[in-house]
Amino acid sequence: MRLFLLILGWSSVVGSFGDGGLGLYAFWLTWQNDWPWLMLSVDEFLKQFVAIIYWVKQVAYYVLPESIVTWLFGLPALIYFPVRIGMSIVIGWWALTKAAQLAQQ
Repeated sequence: MRLFLLILGWSSVVGSFGDGGLGLYAFWLTWQNDWPWLMLSVDEFLKQFVAIIYWVKQVAYYVLPESIVTWLFGLPALIYFPVRIGMSIVIGWWALTKAAQLAQQ
């Protein structure tokens, strides 16, 4: 169980940096173009500007219900990425804290 929590924790923390980079890129694109892409969806952002990782949408369809995937990828990127970063940090912190508690037992 401790190994699982360590993997979950560190992947969440490391993933937050990737999400932060994507969020900053979405913000930069929006700012550089005088804010017309303020409501640019996650789907359009990944498809148009980060196509190399667009495969994550197919993975999402395998692990989540279709309605949730449609909803998540329809969210504005400038809202989605900051929320995802916050959630990843909380989940990572929780998992690493629990792993540390298990190590002390």
